[in-house]
Amino acid sequence: MNEPEQRLKALIDALQQYKRGSLTWRKALNQLILEIQHLPGLAKSSHPDYYEVLDDTFMRLADEIEDFEPQHSSLTTSLVAWINGKLRLKYAVRDLHNPNRIKQTTLRKTPQREFREQGRKTPLSLDVSLSRDSSDTFAERLSSPSLWELQAQIERDMQQQKNIRIGIKLKQYLEEDPDGILRKCHPGDYPRCHCQVLSQRLLLKIPPDKLTTLAKEFEINYNTLNWHWKNKGLPLLQSVVLDFGYRRNSEL
Repeated sequence: MNEPEQRLKALIDALQQYKRGSLTWRKALNQLILEIQHLPGLAKSSHPDYYEVLDDTFMRLADEIEDFEPQHSSLTTSLVAWINGKLRLKYAVRDLHNPNRIKQTTLRKTPQREFREQGRKTPLSLDVSLSRDSSDTFAERLSSPSLWELQAQIERDMQQQKNIRIGIKLKQYLEEDPDGILRKCHPGDYPRCHCQVLSQRLLLKIPPDKLTTLAKEFEINYNTLNWHWKNKGLPLLQSVVLDFGYRRNSEL
């Protein structure tokens, strides 16, 4: 198994082993999503709604990754086939180019998605009949508490998608450090032990390294490194994340 496949396997194993929603699980999901977008054979489109379709596919992936099992000798081939087929990305992409079938997309039809689609077509009226054959209105089908719960869930879903995208951007930023500010942040006379390296080893690596391991590797006093990471490194990263527009949701 080559290095890219080993990386994919480590991320998938983490998603299948760690508790859903935990920090390690979210980190692995963000990294896997970034890796997937560069895999050969993934269904793609230049349609303006493609990334919305991709967002939905990644939400499905988060729900169903526990059930993924490779069906080919190549993990990459298996994963792409699973996403294109089982998660139905290729069918959703095909439907993007068929105006008559756009609302019959094979993406999961949750109440939240139907509610959002209603909002995109026309402003939702609770007094309008749900269909020509029924006099039931939306308000009659949903009690007021349920409606507010539904709206809250929609907001959580949208915020989760936004945070996934921010996580992808943050990973790219940590890997590239385009402004050089991470490499400039290092303890005293230890320029090799800068914030970019620490971020990659402590936050991106699955499983992460320990500060004690890094202290020995860079021949730096553990207390010095620990103080620098907590008082310089993490605050710097927090400011970067806020610049990306991250908003913590109490439900996430």
